[in-house]
Amino acid sequence: MAGQHTDGSKAISAIMRDAGGQVSDSVDFKDVTGILFRRKHWILGVAAAFCAIATMYVAIARPTYTATAEVYVDPRDRPTPKEEPSVQNSVPGDGLLLVESQLKIITSSEVLSRVVDEMKLASDPDFNGRSGVTATIMGLLGLSQNKPAELVALRNLRLNTAVKRNDRSFVIDIMVSARTPEQAAKLANAVANAFLEGQASANSNFNRRISDAITSQLDRMRAAVNQSEQAVAAYKAANNLVGARNRLVTEQELDEANTQLTNAKTRLNEILARVKVIESIEAGGAQLDSLPEAVQSATIAQLRARAADVSREEAQLALINGPNHPALRAARAQLQDVQVAIKNEVKLIAAAVRNAAAGERTNVQTLQARFDSLKKLSENNEKVMVPLRELERKADSDRALYETFLAKAKTAGVQEVIDTTNIRLISQASPPDRKSWPPTTIILAAALFGGLSLGIVLALARESLENGGRGAPKPNTRRVSVSPPVQPEAVPPVRAERPVRLRDFSAELLSAPTGHSVLLVRASSDDASLDLTALELARSLEEAGQKVLVIDADLARFPVTSRLRFGQRPGLRDVLAGKSTIGDAACALGRTNIRIVPVGLTKLASADHQMRYLLSTALKEAREFERVIIDGGELGGTPSEFGLYAMADEVIFLESARGAKTDDARVLAELLKHNRIKARSVVVEADPETVAA
Repeated sequence: MAGQHTDGSKAISAIMRDAGGQVSDSVDFKDVTGILFRRKHWILGVAAAFCAIATMYVAIARPTYTATAEVYVDPRDRPTPKEEPSVQNSVPGDGLLLVESQLKIITSSEVLSRVVDEMKLASDPDFNGRSGVTATIMGLLGLSQNKPAELVALRNLRLNTAVKRNDRSFVIDIMVSARTPEQAAKLANAVANAFLEGQASANSNFNRRISDAITSQLDRMRAAVNQSEQAVAAYKAANNLVGARNRLVTEQELDEANTQLTNAKTRLNEILARVKVIESIEAGGAQLDSLPEAVQSATIAQLRARAADVSREEAQLALINGPNHPALRAARAQLQDVQVAIKNEVKLIAAAVRNAAAGERTNVQTLQARFDSLKKLSENNEKVMVPLRELERKADSDRALYETFLAKAKTAGVQEVIDTTNIRLISQASPPDRKSWPPTTIILAAALFGGLSLGIVLALARESLENGGRGAPKPNTRRVSVSPPVQPEAVPPVRAERPVRLRDFSAELLSAPTGHSVLLVRASSDDASLDLTALELARSLEEAGQKVLVIDADLARFPVTSRLRFGQRPGLRDVLAGKSTIGDAACALGRTNIRIVPVGLTKLASADHQMRYLLSTALKEAREFERVIIDGGELGGTPSEFGLYAMADEVIFLESARGAKTDDARVLAELLKHNRIKARSVVVEADPETVAA
C-alpha cells in the first residue's frame, strides 16, 4: 500500500501540473472584467484623447450649410395643342426608371457647367480650390496643380451636390452644400433652374433633329412618288388602258352593253308574246280584246262601234220586214263589210307587231355580238391589270408614306417652340437655419465609442503581452486562474463511494449530451476486472442505440487493443504523430455501432505542444459520435502530459469493489475540481451478466 500511495502521489503531481496549464475553451467573464478594471486608465485615457481630438475638430472645422430645392418629374409629357390628351406620350411601367435617370442628368457636367458659368464659381475661392488649409499646405510644399479653375469648380460643385428621389413619389430633392446659407440656397435654385432649362433645350433640340431628319428625306420620298405614278401612267398608255374615276372605259362600255342587251331581250320577249296573241286571234282561239294594240287602236274601235250599230239595225229590220227584204239584205252586207274592215285592220296590226319583233330580234343579235366583243376585251384587260395593280399599290404606298412624313415634319417644326416636358420646380430652396457639417453630436458619440473600444483592445493586448513575458502557454492553450497547487495532505478526508454497477453507470452516460467524452482511469492495476470496463460500457451504450467511439489511451498496457487484436492497425500514436486522423484510425467492431481507435504503431517522442494540439483536434472530431469513451489506463501510468484530463468532458477514476482500496483517486478527483475539471471517483461492482460473459 505504501508503494501504491507513492505512485499515486507522483501521478497527482503530474496531473496537477497538466491541469494548471490546460483548460477547456470556456471564457471567464470575471477575469476579463478584472483586466479591464485594472487597465481602466488606459481605456479612459484613450477615450478622453479621442473626445479631445473630436472636440478640436468640431471647433476648428469650417461649417457647411445645405439647401434643398424640390423638382417634380411627371413621366407623362404634356400634350401639344394639336394632340389629344388620350394619345400623349406615355412611359412603360410606373415611370420610376425615368425619374431615376433624371437624377444622373441633374449631376451631369452639362447641367453643372451652366451653374458654374452663371454663378461665376471659377472665381469663387470656396470652389476653385485656392482656399482652405489643404490648398495652403500644398502651396507651401510646391504641390499645387495648375488645373483650370472651371474644371476645379465643376468638380467641387459635383462633390457638394446630392440628389435623391422621395419615397413613393416623383419628387426629386436637389441638395447643394456651401459655406453660407445664402450661397447654398442660391446654388440649389441655380442647379434646379439649369436642369429645367436643359430639359427644355433638349426637348427643342430633339424636335429640331426630328424635323431636320424628316425634311432631309422628303425630297427622296417625293421623287419616289413621282416615279411610281409615272410608271402607272406609262403602263396604262402602253396597254391602251383608258379610264376615268378609277375605272377603265372598256369596263364602263361592258356594263352599258350588258344593260342594253338585257333591255332588248325584255322587249323582244314582250313583242313575241303579242305575236302569239295575234296568231291565236287569227286562228279564232282568242278574242280581239286580248290584243293590246287592237284595244288601243281608234280605227278598230270605230269599226267595232259601226258593226254594233249595223247589228242592231239588222235585228230591227228582221223583226219588221221579211228575211228577203232588200233593206235587211243591205244591212247584212254592210255588217259584212265592217267585219272585213276589222279583220284587215287586225292584219295590219299583226304585220306591224311581227315587223317590230323582227327588228327587235335583229337588235338583240347586234347587242349580243357587241357584248361578247367587249367581254373578250375585258378578259384580256384583266390579265394586263395584274401588273398595273401592283404598280398602283406601290404608288399608293409611296404617296401615303410621303404624306405621313410631310405631316410629321410640319408637326415637329411646330413643336420646336413648345416645351412638352412635364417637369417643374415645386419648391425653391431657402437659406437653412442650421449647419449640416460637422454633426457635433454624432462626431462626439463616435469618438467616445471608438476611444472606449480601442482602449479595451489596448488594455487586453497589454495584459496579454505582460503575461506572455512571464512564460505564457503557446497558442492552442489558454491560461486560467487556478488556486495554488494543493498537496494531498491538505485535502480533507473524502468519504468512501458506494459501489455502482456498470448498468447504472451506463444509464448515467446515456443522460449526458451528445458528443460527451469520458476519460476512464483505473486507480490500481491489482484487479484485472477493470481492464475492459471501456468495452463493457461501450457495449451497454450500443445496446441502447448509441453510436460509441472507444479510444485506447493506455499506451503502457493497452488491454483493449490486445483483446480485440488491433495491434497491427494505426491508432492514437499515429494521430499524435500527425500521420493519421481520428476518423481514419477508427476501426469498426463487427456489425455494431462501436468504433475502436487502437494504440497505434508509431513510436512517440517526448510530449510537446504539437502533440497536445493534435490530440485536442482529434477529440473535437470525435464529437460526431454520440458517446466517446477514452481508456486512460492505470493512474500511475496514464500519460497526463498530453492534456487528456483537461480535454475530456468528464474524468472517472475507477476502483473495483473487490480490489484494494486507495484514497489517491478520490483525492485527485477533488483536486481536479479546483481547476474546473469535472472529475469523480467511482467504485465499480461488476454486473452478474458481465461476469458471466
